[in-house]
Amino acid sequence: MAAAHLLRKLASQTAVYGISAILAKFLNYLLTPYLTRIMSDDIYGQVNLLYGIIPFANVVLTMGLATGYFRYAAKCRTLGDKRQLFTTTWGAVTLMALLFGAVMAFCNGSLAEMMRLAPECIAVMTALIVVDNIAAIPLAALREQGKAVYYTVVNVSGVLVNVGCCILFYTYIPGATGNPVWVLAANLVASTVSLLLLLPNTLKLVSGAFSPKLLRSIFTYSIPLMMAGIMGVSGDFIDRQLIYFMLPEDIAGAQLGIYTAVAKIAALLMIFRQIYTLGAEPFFLQGFSKEDFRAANASATKYFTIAGIAIFLVLSLFSREFAYIVGSDFRSGMGVLPLLLLANLFAGILVNLSFWYKAADKTRIAIYITGLGVVITVIINVLLIPSMGYHGAAVARVVSMLLMVVVSYFLCQKYFPVPFDLRRIGFYFLLGGAIFGLSYATALLPDGVRMALNFLLLLIYLLVAFKVEMGNRRLSALWKK
Repeated sequence: MAAAHLLRKLASQTAVYGISAILAKFLNYLLTPYLTRIMSDDIYGQVNLLYGIIPFANVVLTMGLATGYFRYAAKCRTLGDKRQLFTTTWGAVTLMALLFGAVMAFCNGSLAEMMRLAPECIAVMTALIVVDNIAAIPLAALREQGKAVYYTVVNVSGVLVNVGCCILFYTYIPGATGNPVWVLAANLVASTVSLLLLLPNTLKLVSGAFSPKLLRSIFTYSIPLMMAGIMGVSGDFIDRQLIYFMLPEDIAGAQLGIYTAVAKIAALLMIFRQIYTLGAEPFFLQGFSKEDFRAANASATKYFTIAGIAIFLVLSLFSREFAYIVGSDFRSGMGVLPLLLLANLFAGILVNLSFWYKAADKTRIAIYITGLGVVITVIINVLLIPSMGYHGAAVARVVSMLLMVVVSYFLCQKYFPVPFDLRRIGFYFLLGGAIFGLSYATALLPDGVRMALNFLLLLIYLLVAFKVEMGNRRLSALWKK
């Protein structure tokens, strides 16, 4: 299968899930300007402290079985095999989620005291984690089945309920702005609605054939991914915990609130990565021949980098304008935006560098890569946060992500060589870096002139990238077989 044909298929899959993800993320993103204008930086920091725990719990409780589901679904020969796979993976994840809920019910008070939060915050967070994990495999099944419309309805409906409930709670409940629990409560209502919408498709896939033997086989594949996921999420979110617990108590919440608010702006690049992953993960795990996989992976990485640098430049060159996404109390942290954007760009490249070991069933590699990243993240954070605050956390994130990209690349070339176009990728990084550097020369100009010149710089990047990739070909030639 030609690489160009594979890329067209990947692009179409990413576009389909991208529409869903963009709608959902955009609607959910509306909460950032809303919450940062009604909450103090300290309370907003508590909200994000809790949301830093949820992804960690989700990775542990799903046990890597969502990715394992994609991999083993490609091997199923009959509908009965696929139903058995679904029942086995969903049953395991649901049982783990319920056990987690029971354990947390006993630990609620002590954990709340340790985290300097109200017990109801921990209780609602626990319920949210349980519901989200029960829905994890049914959501993966929708993606595997290619039911993009259904997936979109579930996602967007949940986000609409989340946004609506959050605004209602903080509008009509007295004193709500001083309590982070209502953000979680709105999310819990939304996740419950999503789970109910998933039930019709879930019930069609459930059979009575739970297979311990199949589960052991999937665990062999998935557990290394779970371990890597734990380390990866720790690397992504442990800086929140370190800021909160390492800085003096009187400023910790505020510093965390400012840092996470700016991270929400940088998350626009992360959203692009997540949209890409939604389409790319099931695509690259379909079982292509090695040569087809290598060619497609190399090309996809290059084009992802081109697009990622373009998004980096948009958000960096027009950072003053994007600062209005958050409330005025949070804009003092905009200086770390380029660092957080760069870290998110490296994280996206790392996604592309992860497909080779998933496709080659060498998932243990993920443990080494993400484990190294976590160690570096913790060391740099511990060294820099006491003196630099959240600026140190931003530096740690960039260094850690870059190191993981480098290590993953060399391991890939050793065990599963992929012909990545390093010259082109390096060229685009140099071009993007030069344009970013030039943008500083416009900083003192009047806003209208500054924006016009920065737009021109962005246009130069896009035109150069288009010229380099297209040469003398017409645009329509890209889509011809």
